[in-house]
Amino acid sequence: MRIYAATFIGALLFSLIYTTKPDSHPGVTLSRSGDTALVVDSGSTGTTRALAPNSAAVIGETVVPADSGGARYPSNGSSAPPVVPADLEALKSERLIIPVAGVVAKDLFDSFDETRGGVRHHNALDIMAARNTPVLAAVAGKVLQLHNSAAGGLTVYLSDPTSRFVMMYGHLDSFKPGLAKGQSVKQGDIIGFVGSTGNANPLAPHLHFQVTRNDNLNEWWKGTPINPFPVFRPQG
Repeated sequence: MRIYAATFIGALLFSLIYTTKPDSHPGVTLSRSGDTALVVDSGSTGTTRALAPNSAAVIGETVVPADSGGARYPSNGSSAPPVVPADLEALKSERLIIPVAGVVAKDLFDSFDETRGGVRHHNALDIMAARNTPVLAAVAGKVLQLHNSAAGGLTVYLSDPTSRFVMMYGHLDSFKPGLAKGQSVKQGDIIGFVGSTGNANPLAPHLHFQVTRNDNLNEWWKGTPINPFPVFRPQG
C-alpha cells in the first residue's frame, strides 16, 4: 500500500513540476525535427501539417497528404531521416505493446509535446508505474546499447525488426540480468525494471519511452523522434 501511495504522490508531483501546457494546435504531434513539428490533424481532413512551435500557423505552403509515401522507402543512411505519416502506419503494423507490465492504453498520457526545463521538448512518453515494475520490449528486435547517462540514467536502446526505428527505454532502476549488447529479444521480453535514474524525479518512477526514425543504427543515440502515443491510442 505504501508503494502505491508513494507512486501516486510521485506522479502528482511529477505532473506539477515537469508538465507544461502543450503546443496549442488541433491534432496530435507525429514527429519533431528541430523547431518544426509534424502534426496530424484531428479533424476530417486526413492531412498532416508542419507547424512552428507553440503556433497553429502552417509553415511555408505545403500540407502533406496523410497517405504520402515513405513507409517502404530505402534507407538513406541518415541518422535522422525525415518522418512522414506513413512511418506512423509502419509502426502501427508492428503492433507494439505498451512496454510496462500492467499498463493499459487508457492509462497513457501524451507527453510528447511537453517541455522539460522550460526549453526543450520531451519528444517521448513518460509511462508511470511502481518502481521495479517489469519493462517489456515493445517489439522484437536487437539490443543496440546498454547506456548510463546523467539525463537518461540506465537506458536500453533496441532496434525494431525492420532496423528503421530505435526504441529508447530510459530511467530504469536496473537492467534485466544477462541482457547484453547485440542480443536479440522477443516482443514482451523483460529488458529492465522501472526506476528513476538519471534526472528523473525520485518520487515519480516511470519509463521514459522514445521512438526515433534512424537509418544508421551505428549512431543509435540519434534519430528523428516520432510520437508513439497514436500507436497505442489511435484516434477515430
